[in-house]
Amino acid sequence: MKSLGLKLFRADVGDKNVLEIMKKEGVNFGGEQSGHVIISDFAKTGDGLVSALQALALLIRADKKASEILRPFKLYPQKLINLRVKEKKPLDEIKGLKDKLKDLDKDNIRHLIRYSGTENKLRVLIECQNAKKMDANMDMMVTFFQKALNE
Repeated sequence: MKSLGLKLFRADVGDKNVLEIMKKEGVNFGGEQSGHVIISDFAKTGDGLVSALQALALLIRADKKASEILRPFKLYPQKLINLRVKEKKPLDEIKGLKDKLKDLDKDNIRHLIRYSGTENKLRVLIECQNAKKMDANMDMMVTFFQKALNE
């Protein structure tokens, strides 16, 4: 994104959090991994119809194929695993987790770890430029959480 002159802002999960960052930073386009896209010139929440119409408008203006214009950057390999847990122990109380996350950060591995709002599940997302490295670190995190949360 830097090569395109774009700045990335991160927010907590949820349209309201994305919109809050958008307002704070003065930007009109935001979204989430789940596919929610907010184009605040037209709507204040993720709206699939608005997103589809804007994508079509871009294709018409650019006069290019979708395959040429809708992937302006390379995506990194990413994996999301949902782990069943007996209880939702506060993440900041899990012994050793801070060190695990620091190790991921040192290795430039992006992570998002949070509990489901509706189920007894922990969502572990890992993203890394190298797929083998991502898989190895995901395996390590799954083993760590299975032990830490289901004792």
